[in-house]
Amino acid sequence: MASRDAELAGSSAPELEKRVGERFGVLPNFFRLAPETPEITEKLWGFAQAAYLDNPLPSTFKERLFVHLSRFCSVRYCIARHTGFLVGLGRPAGDKQAHAHSIVDIVRLLQRPFPYGRKLELRLSLCATCPAPLVEMPTADSQVEEAIFALAGHVFLQTTHASGCLYALDRLFGAVRLQYLLLFLAFVRTAHYWTKVHPEIEFEDDIKHLLATHEALASCILNDPESRSDGVSQSLLDELPSLRLKADKAIGWLAAIVDSSDDAIISKTLGGVITSWNAGAERIFGYTTEEAVGQHISLIIPPNRLSEERIILERLRRGERIDHFDTVRMRKDGTLLDISLTISPVRDAAGKVVGASKIARDVTQRKRVERALHESEARFRLLADALDTQVQFRTQELQRRNAEILYQSGRLRDLSGRVLLIQDQERRHIARELHDSAGQTLVALGMNLAQLSVVAKDNPAQFAKDVKQAQDLVQHLTKEIRTTSYLLHPPMLDESGLSYALQWYVQGLAERSELKIELKIAEKFERLSPELELVIFRLVQECLTNIHRHSGSKTALIRVVRDADKIHVEVQDHGNGMSPERFAEVQSQGTGVGIRGMRERVRQVQGELTIESNALGTKISAIFPAKTPSAKGSGEIQQLGVA
Repeated sequence: MASRDAELAGSSAPELEKRVGERFGVLPNFFRLAPETPEITEKLWGFAQAAYLDNPLPSTFKERLFVHLSRFCSVRYCIARHTGFLVGLGRPAGDKQAHAHSIVDIVRLLQRPFPYGRKLELRLSLCATCPAPLVEMPTADSQVEEAIFALAGHVFLQTTHASGCLYALDRLFGAVRLQYLLLFLAFVRTAHYWTKVHPEIEFEDDIKHLLATHEALASCILNDPESRSDGVSQSLLDELPSLRLKADKAIGWLAAIVDSSDDAIISKTLGGVITSWNAGAERIFGYTTEEAVGQHISLIIPPNRLSEERIILERLRRGERIDHFDTVRMRKDGTLLDISLTISPVRDAAGKVVGASKIARDVTQRKRVERALHESEARFRLLADALDTQVQFRTQELQRRNAEILYQSGRLRDLSGRVLLIQDQERRHIARELHDSAGQTLVALGMNLAQLSVVAKDNPAQFAKDVKQAQDLVQHLTKEIRTTSYLLHPPMLDESGLSYALQWYVQGLAERSELKIELKIAEKFERLSPELELVIFRLVQECLTNIHRHSGSKTALIRVVRDADKIHVEVQDHGNGMSPERFAEVQSQGTGVGIRGMRERVRQVQGELTIESNALGTKISAIFPAKTPSAKGSGEIQQLGVA
């Protein structure tokens, strides 16, 4: 509770006023009070939401009843403000869909007389003949609505007819809707009290304008006789003229009041023996006066609560009074009742405690409301817990996604670093090739050219021989540079396709090394997309380079086959292969000479790469989706054996 109060105290008045204004369409001055204690206004707003705005009773019904009950409040703020809601100056019961009332409709509602006596009996009779419980709430200005408003008014004012009216409402509304009605009445009572103790509440400008422009409406609101503090009391006294005839009948009057009370009024001795039993006790507990008087009070006490009576009697003997003690008592038929007890000691002329008087009020309805409120509260708490769980789940999900993004970012940085490393390695490889082949050739060519000038005059034959050597070196250099550039990107791949580019590369590598390479590819292998042809060429090139440099194998086999929708590529050697430990590392982490680069190339064209390696050699297989429709059949296999 302390944390909730701290939370409410931390909410600002502008935030609360914004929420109130959004719900009502206007900001009533009722919620602009006590800026120094915003938590109180927040709780008052929470009560208004639960008991009034979010109450499931129809919006128009609630707003009309609010106006009707506000007639009995001596402060005119509530009736004026809620009349404004009905005419469209704001939203009735906070409902955007509610229809506005005309001034004529509202004046008719305000001029409706409050029924007593015979008129009240007629309303009760009408309600008794209605099918119950009501399927739908009555329409505005109907006879049933007028009757319900009359009964609710008597319950609200707690007149002598309140009990009978409450019984009739219970029949019409049913147990659940009755609790919502009572909750609504409790909020109206709170609103009236709040305005009475805050006389500084002023009419809003829209209400002032409304009253200034509609004289009949202003007269009903500002001059309603029901608003006088003694109006209801006087009307009630008018129903009981016989009780005011003579002052010497005060005792009889008191006896009649006790006998007609809806509460159970019981007297008993200090030994717990019942000495009097009024009609209210008969109605509440089911025993007649003859059955109860002379019996022990344990007659109506459940066995598990007999200890309460012993404690009560001990306190009474000490002269103590017991106020509003909530407990449970038992009817004649065995059913249990929630009651509130007020017990006072009875003294004799000498002041000695000789007995006790007990007033028992049936609070079953109140307990139902309290239990219902507790179950609302419990549902809200469950909802809050569920929302908190959702927030935690979403937070964890966001944290997981952030971690995943960070992980992917790290992988991207790692991949970028590896790409740069591969580029550097490739540049070193190209530089080494140029240095080892073209560089040496250029040195030899330079030495030959330097000797030409010396031997040209003295030895023409040697001159011709040296010129011939220089020409051979130039041709060799040209061939080396062309080969290197072709290895970087063979133009034949773009011009003639994958089959011819592979044949050229295999033949050139075989000539430059002692590797025997066998290439199997369809003689009429259709063109693929440029991207896929380049990936397959680079895959074969990387595999053959690894075989030549690392495997120790003297042979290599290349197969490129195309079926209906797939391209199959295999490169196999009979070299040393990889150790089990090294092969496991390559499979799990993708490391190794050129392995990661090959995987990345294959992945970019939605292909799959498989590596098999043991002591008998290594086999690398790749499967690619064909980008263009394949020809019928895969064609004959052309075998190129190159020594």
